[in-house]
Amino acid sequence: MPIHFSIYYNDPQNQEYLRKVIEASGNNELVVSQDLADLPPQAVNGTDVVFLEYQENNPQLDQWIETTAANPKSPAIFLYLKEISTNNLWKALRLGAKECFAFPIKEEDFQNAVQRIAAQCEHRKAQARPTQVVSFLGAKGGVGTTFLVANMTSLLAQEAPGKILAVDLDLGFSQLNYLFDIHPEHTMTELVENLERLDNSYLRSILYRLENNSYLLPAPNRLEEAEIINASHLEKIIHYIHENLGFNTILIDCCHQFDEITLKALELSDILVLVTAQSVPALSNTKKMLEILNLLELKDLDVQVWVNCWDRQAELTMGDIEGFLGKKVTGTIPCDYKQVGFSINEGRPLVQDNRRHPIYAELKQLTTNINKNKTLEEDNGSGWKWVQRLWRKK
Repeated sequence: MPIHFSIYYNDPQNQEYLRKVIEASGNNELVVSQDLADLPPQAVNGTDVVFLEYQENNPQLDQWIETTAANPKSPAIFLYLKEISTNNLWKALRLGAKECFAFPIKEEDFQNAVQRIAAQCEHRKAQARPTQVVSFLGAKGGVGTTFLVANMTSLLAQEAPGKILAVDLDLGFSQLNYLFDIHPEHTMTELVENLERLDNSYLRSILYRLENNSYLLPAPNRLEEAEIINASHLEKIIHYIHENLGFNTILIDCCHQFDEITLKALELSDILVLVTAQSVPALSNTKKMLEILNLLELKDLDVQVWVNCWDRQAELTMGDIEGFLGKKVTGTIPCDYKQVGFSINEGRPLVQDNRRHPIYAELKQLTTNINKNKTLEEDNGSGWKWVQRLWRKK
């Protein structure tokens, strides 16, 4: 397949040189060739690679490169430098450039770079279903957000096609690794400290493989390590994973914090699951969160409310809850303190071992709401649809 290039140059002689390099590398096409001063605010549509004649000490150009590279929908960026040194190579990688070249450009090196871009383009086109990002946010502590993320990760790994990634965003007091009874060697802290060398191989070495096709990006081990992570780091990490690693679903455990990093996670998400409980404090917080989300105007975000530990005999009915929140409840997960407690303490998701449990049945039903592009396999003769109806509040 042809790769479409855009050239932005400072010296017309370099423009002509880069044009010849592109044309000599196969059936590639040059769609734009303009002065660097005419660099548009956003990359040109229909372009696979933006080839820039790089100017040092140009903060605006650096900002353009970094912003463009952070967007998974943007074309790749090639830089043409006066000379390649260790310092400017590190800087280019930090900004997000894919390749760097200096005169004279070796035909073999350029052709290899083009082939890498072509492979990435083919990979993106081959993905019939785009990666879906789902954030889970608790209305307060103790409503079971992490339990739901762990079990949804395991359930999707068992029955949905493709790879699943869980991201532990409870940076200060992470718990997700305990629900899988694992002790990861690498965490998000190490990833943030090495963002400039981010590539597929390195990122895969950080992710912890759980089961089948599911993986975990662990939170920091210590509280002080969490302090170096900010919203910008999260954006770069999620964008890179979204673009390059082919996960079908990314589940983010935001715990119950409504801070800058959580807000960034919501910006990056397709769906937000607000996890609440059948209590006045939890529902009061849920209502406040819904009001804040309305003010933020995240128009593309599908907000769902799940009530965990649902008790049909409790004083607060579904009508009470939906009337108070002014929003329909998407799902209710039934109570079973004994089995849930056993699952948590054993470090093994409940859905791994007990497919006949009502919690499994309800969570499987809810996967259709967060995995709209996928269909889970139907149980063959399980006879447990009546259990769903029994436990669900009409």
